[in-house]
Amino acid sequence: MELGIRERVIIFPVVISVAIIITSILIIGDAAVIGNMFIISMFVAVIPYFLYRYSKYAWLKGIERQFPNFIRDLADSKRSGMTLETSINMTAKTNYGKLTSEIKTMSNKLSWGVPFLRVIDIFEKKVSDSTAITEVLNILKEVYKSGGNVIATLDSAAANMNMLREAEEERRSVTSQHVMVTYGIFLLFLGIVIVIIYIFVPMMTTVSIGGEFEVSDPFATSFMNPCSGFEIAFPCGLFAATCTMLDVDPVEVSCYYVSLFFFVLVIQGLSSGLIAGQLGENSAVAGAKHSMIMASVAIFVFILLAKIGVFPT
Repeated sequence: MELGIRERVIIFPVVISVAIIITSILIIGDAAVIGNMFIISMFVAVIPYFLYRYSKYAWLKGIERQFPNFIRDLADSKRSGMTLETSINMTAKTNYGKLTSEIKTMSNKLSWGVPFLRVIDIFEKKVSDSTAITEVLNILKEVYKSGGNVIATLDSAAANMNMLREAEEERRSVTSQHVMVTYGIFLLFLGIVIVIIYIFVPMMTTVSIGGEFEVSDPFATSFMNPCSGFEIAFPCGLFAATCTMLDVDPVEVSCYYVSLFFFVLVIQGLSSGLIAGQLGENSAVAGAKHSMIMASVAIFVFILLAKIGVFPT
């Protein structure tokens, strides 16, 4: 069975990521390197799907920007006495950006004898994620079947879509500063986490000697590792594997806190990115790029600081 684009984008990266992990385990064998390869494989598995979704989102936004012009040109052609089928054939010669190829496809189908309503239904399925375009197409089909005033309907639909586009652009210009604030808050949180790990985590470290805890710093507080003495796969096993990847001794108390802040920061980046997309472009899918940027920055900074010896080992 032939796979669609969506299925290939999901399956092939997952197979490649699994192959990367298996290869690193069989050939390399080093726990720290395997941890880094695991993170790389996660990005390999996830990023293509996010790029696919975002490219589809960008394609749909490009069509929405040009669709009012297409509707207005249809109305002008209809005003000159043409049928809707002929109007589409005429507009297929105009450049509408990303919408041009779809109009040419509709024109070709009409020339092959496909009914007008069937052509509109096929196009509607492609843009089903756009509420504005779907509503206009439904109105166009009803007017076409009932024989109403097509020209007035198309003019009104084009004007309304232009108003919605202008309102969306105005909202985006207002909310763009909130997106920058979201990035600023994330970077501030990243800095706070680094300071906590570099300064305060060593002050929490304790060393057990003769059954009693001796504080390694005169100003330290006796903090225990909550995972000490427990064989819990999650989160203790995950934290231990993360410490191995970051060259932090899994036995030390600092391992728990370094791993904890690492995952908190990654989750913060993913969540903040989705919020930034919702604020800036009114779509969580658009926020996927922000999530990947923030999460990648967090992981890169943690691994870099761990490799140069900033974090307590």
